[in-house]
Amino acid sequence: MKFSNLKGIFVLVFGLMALYASTVSAHNQAGSFTTGLAAAVDFYQATCFDDGSGAPSYLEAQVKDMTASTAKASILVHKGTSCTTNLCAQFSVDTTDSNTTYSPLVTVKQGAGVYSIFVMHTAAGTDSYDVALHCKTAAGVHTGTSVVSRQQQ
Repeated sequence: MKFSNLKGIFVLVFGLMALYASTVSAHNQAGSFTTGLAAAVDFYQATCFDDGSGAPSYLEAQVKDMTASTAKASILVHKGTSCTTNLCAQFSVDTTDSNTTYSPLVTVKQGAGVYSIFVMHTAAGTDSYDVALHCKTAAGVHTGTSVVSRQQQ
């Protein structure tokens, strides 16, 4: 009887740990440039939506270059075509390879909907990266975020 209770507790604890792990990594997108092209671009689309936490106001993102090489990983976030009051595109570069820090954070304030995310590198060769991105409300609260890969080079 005691073994059965212990087994149930382990199942519950490990299940919660798995749920937590998937929640934490839900807003990271790992990728790599495998073609070796200097002009390689990986393209993602992130959709910001109200998941009950509030209406999205902006998407913030940054990239971390995970490969020690001469190429530097960069990110461009874009949404919309009407950019009279807010910037609709922002660019950032991770200038130090293979460390624990990301590039400077970029923020595009274009509300709910689909944002385009382009990840590039500056030289020929293979390169791995990690993109951290979050949709947030005007108050800075995390809200619904989903990511789809559209092109991998």
